[in-house]
Amino acid sequence: MTPKFITTNSQLITEVNDFIAEWRKPSSTISVNTSGSTGAPKLIELCKSNMVASAQMTGDFFDLKTNQSILLAISPKTIGGMMVIVRAIVLELNLIVTDVSTTPLNALNEPIDFTAMVPIQVKTSLESSPEKFDLIKTLIVGGGPVSKILEDQLKHISPNVYHTFGMTETISHIALKNIKSSDDCYHTLDEVDIKTENDCLVIQSLALGLNRLVTNDIVELKSETSFKWLGRSDFAINSGGIKIIPSLIEQQLSSLIQQNFFSFGLPDKKLGQRHILVIENNKGLNLSKLDFDMLDNYKIPKEIYYINKFNYTSSGKINRSLTIKGLPDSKRYVL
Repeated sequence: MTPKFITTNSQLITEVNDFIAEWRKPSSTISVNTSGSTGAPKLIELCKSNMVASAQMTGDFFDLKTNQSILLAISPKTIGGMMVIVRAIVLELNLIVTDVSTTPLNALNEPIDFTAMVPIQVKTSLESSPEKFDLIKTLIVGGGPVSKILEDQLKHISPNVYHTFGMTETISHIALKNIKSSDDCYHTLDEVDIKTENDCLVIQSLALGLNRLVTNDIVELKSETSFKWLGRSDFAINSGGIKIIPSLIEQQLSSLIQQNFFSFGLPDKKLGQRHILVIENNKGLNLSKLDFDMLDNYKIPKEIYYINKFNYTSSGKINRSLTIKGLPDSKRYVL
């Protein structure tokens, strides 16, 4: 397989070619860093045979055929980017490599059967060149949550659009949610078994080398092969005995706050934790307690912090732990 480059970024071209060369070596594993969105990034070894299985499972789900085209728009140093290349090799697809930027579709001028992007890329591309999505048949969006506003926009573009659920340890996604469907559940790929333990998702897959992987993701099982994602247990806030799940708060507030933001819990002597909002770049927002009438009273944030710029992982996720370290230098408002 020889990639077609529609980028002039020499570093990106080298990274793609280096990964392909590494893949072709006789070694049985590939080294990859975890994203670091919930803790320090760590280097793990993934078996190439499991990565091949993952590529085949995705190919079966989307009925990808030999000689169809696949676009690499995310970093080949992340598991998502690596797996785009692996799918091209395993499924004999034509790999096209574009700039890894917030507007990766700018250089695209030919039809694409399949691509993967992170939410910020999708959002920015919809703002700058929405017509480019007409060139794409299937788009998967991963690496972070999709806001309600963005989800509504994606319902009206040409491609089939799916939101992925997965992590480095699961070799990219193990479940997908059809954004254009009224069904808000994630559905697992074949050869993936799921259950819950203390409300958290547990994943089992012989094909992917997963033996009872206990995640920090709080889910509600809808069937043996589907679940609704509620949030992460490591982000859950216990405020005066009330459990607050940030992802649910963020979903409810996504129509109120247009810029990037997140819900968080800070230590509090009286409550144990107090619920706060952290918002990137105050673009004229002047929120008061009355603006939060869509929330139950006990879930309304106690404080709002405005930070000029969030910290992000290489895959585009907000790095909450690093961002929180900037709170002393931020603007603070008490509600």
